[in-house]
Amino acid sequence: MSSARFAGRIRRGHILTIATVAVGIAATPFALTPYPLALLTLALAYGLFAFGLDLTWGRAGVVSIGHAAFFGIGAYGVAIATDNDQHMLLGALAGIAISVLVALAIGRIGLGSKTLPSTMAILTLAATLLAQQVALSWRGTTGGSNGIFVASSGVVPDFYRTAAVVFVVVICVWFFVIRGQWGRRFRAVQSNEIRAAHLGIDPRQTKVISFCLSAAVAAIAGALAAPVMGLVSPSAAGIMLSTQVLVWLAVGGRGSIAGAFLGAGLISIGERYLGDAIGSWYLLVLGIVFILVVRFAPSGLVGSMRLLTRRPLSETAALGALLRAPEPPTQHQSAGGSGRAALSLESVEKSFGASRVIDEVTMDVTDGEVVCLIGPNGAGKTTLLNIMAGNLPASRGTTRYFGQDISRWSIHRRARLGLGKVFQIPSVFADLTPAQNIQIAQSEANWTVPMPVAYQRFVEDESILAADLPLADRRALELAMVLAWGPQVILLDEPAAGLSHEESIGLAQRLREVAEQNGCTLVTVEHDMEIVRELADRVIVLANGSLLVDGSMDEVSDNADVRRAYLGA
Repeated sequence: MSSARFAGRIRRGHILTIATVAVGIAATPFALTPYPLALLTLALAYGLFAFGLDLTWGRAGVVSIGHAAFFGIGAYGVAIATDNDQHMLLGALAGIAISVLVALAIGRIGLGSKTLPSTMAILTLAATLLAQQVALSWRGTTGGSNGIFVASSGVVPDFYRTAAVVFVVVICVWFFVIRGQWGRRFRAVQSNEIRAAHLGIDPRQTKVISFCLSAAVAAIAGALAAPVMGLVSPSAAGIMLSTQVLVWLAVGGRGSIAGAFLGAGLISIGERYLGDAIGSWYLLVLGIVFILVVRFAPSGLVGSMRLLTRRPLSETAALGALLRAPEPPTQHQSAGGSGRAALSLESVEKSFGASRVIDEVTMDVTDGEVVCLIGPNGAGKTTLLNIMAGNLPASRGTTRYFGQDISRWSIHRRARLGLGKVFQIPSVFADLTPAQNIQIAQSEANWTVPMPVAYQRFVEDESILAADLPLADRRALELAMVLAWGPQVILLDEPAAGLSHEESIGLAQRLREVAEQNGCTLVTVEHDMEIVRELADRVIVLANGSLLVDGSMDEVSDNADVRRAYLGA
């Protein structure tokens, strides 16, 4: 890893935080009596469990309501190993391996392109119920309902071992995953799965990796908790603990390391002291606290504090953000103007039931060319663009990209070739800042492409979320992301929709500049003839799903068939 990339991940504030936590861990046993120290040790293991769930639910948007299955597998791995006079590390490693394999099977089944959003919730619920039942039924190995006793090494040794492992695991995951490319992919898929796919990110693969990593961390937490709990019973893999970890993460705040540990610590320690003080009434108190947090702080305690303390960056900080932005890989530049066909459609048809929307369309778009698709409403322009991009499968026909048949390719596979898309309604990562949007696009870049000066402002903008930008700025941000990503062919679906006349003409001029300077091929759906005249090398007219005219703007304007199609004569 280059020193510049390392410096981008580790900053002075991070080093100070890590050092402070390390000193705090070393000093804690000298400040607490055995009972609160034991509670804190268990809270650290639970915090790691919540952190594991956050890796998939809080950062990749994968809902798991049975995550205790993996915690229980890790705990039972240690318990079974020690019960058979084996080292607990061996049991922990076995538990982690089994958890990852189970998570991989669940993820591949539940995160397919044709599965429902509720499928993962059902599968993980089934997993925790099955794990609890196996623990109850497999008495010779698990001890059944009696569980397995795991001897403690002592309160202080247990604390140091647990704290050290938690510290190392969190630092490693934070540095290599959260602060790396996979962390950006997790956030991209969670925020806007379609936009992520159009940047070349495989949503399914990303979610499966996040789920497997989450399961591994949860199993490590279970292995750490086993000697602290003393008794590993079926409840360690049950639905009650699965529900509790969801509450911990919701209260503390998703998408935050501090939120996972804060929620787990406050509730797990608080319920012990409340239970000692008011008996079973503590459940009512915790329920009220949970309702208040969900009602008044839906982003959790840490998320609410972030919103309250959010401030625009100073000029110096903004410059630092610009310098820290990931540099896109410098691979080959687009071979614009090579004379080859960049996109080819051959006898493409698309039907929705008995209605044929695209009828036998055959067309070529030359590399480096700017083509505008026009036609009356309902002509099939957007449908044809979606077939090119992979958003819709063609009912019949062939789509080629520089001669390669991509008819059955997914969106992200087409995108990895260099096929980008700009949507009619701006598609950005709404819950991230403009700078984070650009960084995600740059990290997936195919090759270096200069960004127009007008869009450089987004590279350093950390002061606002993309969702709060005006429409014109969201549209500009989307185009800036696509350009920063470095496409060879850009498909644009009415890019001037919602813009004023001046903004539309300015956008057309910038697109023309991009095409000429970077050698990009543009295929644009547009209604405004003035923009078409400003932008297009060639105009293709569709009517009733068929190709009507293909020629220059002047040829199209003078064509009687085109006038009849538009005027209905």
